[in-house]
Amino acid sequence: MRKLLAILTLCCCLQLPAQNINVGDRFMDNETGVTYIVRDVRMDKYVYMADDTEENLLSLTKVDGRQGEYILEPSRQVDDPPIAGAKFGWPVKYTPDKGSLEFYTPQGKLLYTLVAVKVAGREDYRFDVSFGTDSEGYIGRIFVKAYTPQSDDPVMEYERDLVERLAEAPSPDEAAGWVDDTTDINFDGIPDLMVFIGLNAVGRVSEYYAGFVWDDEDKCFAMVLDFDEISNPVVHPDTKTITSTARTDAVEITTWTYAWIDGHLEIIDETTSTFGDE
Repeated sequence: MRKLLAILTLCCCLQLPAQNINVGDRFMDNETGVTYIVRDVRMDKYVYMADDTEENLLSLTKVDGRQGEYILEPSRQVDDPPIAGAKFGWPVKYTPDKGSLEFYTPQGKLLYTLVAVKVAGREDYRFDVSFGTDSEGYIGRIFVKAYTPQSDDPVMEYERDLVERLAEAPSPDEAAGWVDDTTDINFDGIPDLMVFIGLNAVGRVSEYYAGFVWDDEDKCFAMVLDFDEISNPVVHPDTKTITSTARTDAVEITTWTYAWIDGHLEIIDETTSTFGDE
């Protein structure tokens, strides 16, 4: 299939050191090589981090009135660093100047250090998501604005109709989850952008996204045309492919596998299975 890139104009500014932990920030455990990506920051207080496999999880709660100070909430009991032996409520310190997350015992002994990973060629963005109603009062359109840390005006604006209308608008916390700028969809080592545009519940529920890749030469996001036609896209960094599934018959599900070829997404495999097949 033909997949072309349409460039969206973005302003490019120098990045200032972040004083808070933000969605998309990356921290590496040098002892294990695991990189944790900040998946969610709620009310600038709760920080949720996970690696690419979603198997290594960290949760932090900010200490009120103390810049860069958090307490650890282990998401599950593990025996590996960086939280092996650490317990609920143990202190964590974020130091922007050093670019590190430091884990301490209650007695002040340093246990582990996660080092911030700077993504080359790509600054952080803040996204504002809102929705519009149609003449019948349904939520039928999404609006996304992107801001750099230095800009009060949006440097990117995107809008489109939702796949299916909604009876009511998502809450602010839910709306924030409609934008993912931590997933590398073209496997060049730089996080790209996916915007959730809704569900199609006919026959089998399918999710759809608009996709944008980071153009490091022009320092902007580039829209991947027709990405919004890929149902239930799943990114596979190990094979550098994207799979899509959809119900194609009353008892059949088809899976398409995409790969990047000469800068375009192309289907390289198609398989169909019947419900109940092993």
